[in-house]
Amino acid sequence: MSGRIQIQRLEHGPHIAALEPEWEALLRDSVRPTLFASFDYVQTSLRHLKGGGEVFYLLFREAGSGNLLALFPLSLWNQRVHRISLRVVMHALPPPTTEADKPCPIIHRDHEAECWARFADYFRNDFRAWDMMVLDELIATSHLPGNAERLFPFPGYWTRSKPGPDSPIVKLDGEWEDFWNRHRKLRKKCGRLERRIENLSYRVTGDPADVEPCLQAYIETEQASWKEGEMVARHHRFYEELLPKLAAKGQLWFGMMHDAAKVVSVEVAYAYLDKVYFCHGTFLPEYGEHSPGMVNSCWFVRHFHGKGFSEGDYLAGFADYVNPWAHRLEQTRNVVVRRVGWKTGYLAVWHLFGKLKRRWQSRREQKRGANDVAE
Repeated sequence: MSGRIQIQRLEHGPHIAALEPEWEALLRDSVRPTLFASFDYVQTSLRHLKGGGEVFYLLFREAGSGNLLALFPLSLWNQRVHRISLRVVMHALPPPTTEADKPCPIIHRDHEAECWARFADYFRNDFRAWDMMVLDELIATSHLPGNAERLFPFPGYWTRSKPGPDSPIVKLDGEWEDFWNRHRKLRKKCGRLERRIENLSYRVTGDPADVEPCLQAYIETEQASWKEGEMVARHHRFYEELLPKLAAKGQLWFGMMHDAAKVVSVEVAYAYLDKVYFCHGTFLPEYGEHSPGMVNSCWFVRHFHGKGFSEGDYLAGFADYVNPWAHRLEQTRNVVVRRVGWKTGYLAVWHLFGKLKRRWQSRREQKRGANDVAE
C-alpha cells in the first residue's frame, strides 16, 4: 500500500497557492465536493480564523504517475488537559473555532478506502509525534467512522466514534408547488407577513456589485438582532475578503427583505456544483412577531427551485427549525483516536477518580436529603 501511494507533507504558507489548480480539480472529483473544502474558502479561513494550530497538508500521490489522489488539510495543536500537554491532530479548520461546516479531506471518489488506509499507516509509522486525533463532523457514511478501530487497532490505539450534529437537507430539484403544498403552517406564516407589512419587497441578488452593501446590511441587522454581532459581524474581515471571490464565480446570493427602505431580514447562501449551502440568516427583532426569518428562508428556497440544483444544505447543528422541510437529515460522526501510552493511562485514571468522586458526592447528597426528610 505504501509503495502505491506516496505522501508529501507541506507546511502552510504562500507557496500553497501553486496547488490551487490541482486542488480544485481533485475537489470536483472527490468523495464529498463541498464549497467548504474549496481552495478559496480554506485559504481565506486560514488567513483570518486560524488560531494557534500548526497547519500542514498531506498530499497523496499515485506512485509513477504522480496523480493527486487526496489532500488532507490538517493542524497540530498543543493542549493542556489535567496538567499534561497533548499533541492533538485536527482538521485544518476545526468546526468549533471557524466558520467551516463539515470539514473533510479531499479524496478522489475512486480511492477513498486506500487513501484512508495510507493515512492511518502514515500516522502509525511515519509521524508519531501526536497523542490524540480529533476529526469532527465527518459524514457518517464516509470511510473513517466505520473503520477507525480497524485502521487504528487496540492495544496500540483507543478509538471512538460518536454522533455529531445533523444537517437538514432540502430537496431543490422537485416542483416548488409540491413543496409549497406540503407545508400548510409555512403558507400561513408567509401570507400573514405579506398582509401585515404594507411596503414589503423581496429580492435575491448575486451581483458582485451588491456584495458590499448587502454585507453591510447583514452586519447592521445582525448587530441589532439577538445574535448581537456574534457571527458575520464578528468575522467581518473574513467575509469582506471571501464573499467578493464567491460572487465573482457565481457562488454567492443574498436574500433581501425590505419594509419600504428598511432592511427587515437578510439570508446568505453559497453554491458549489449542484448544491446550495444556506449559511446565514438574520432579522430585525422589532419584526419578530411576523416570522421574517422563517419567511425569508422559505422564499430563498423557492428561488433555487428549478435552477439545476439538487439539494440545499442547512449546515450541521444550526437550523433545526427547518427540519420539517428536509427530505433527509445528513448525519455526521465525531472520531477520536488516542495513542495508548502513559498519557492515556494518566487521563484514564483521572477520569475514573472524577467519576468515583461524583458518584460519592451524589450518594452523600441523597443520604443528606433522606436525613432531612426523616427529621
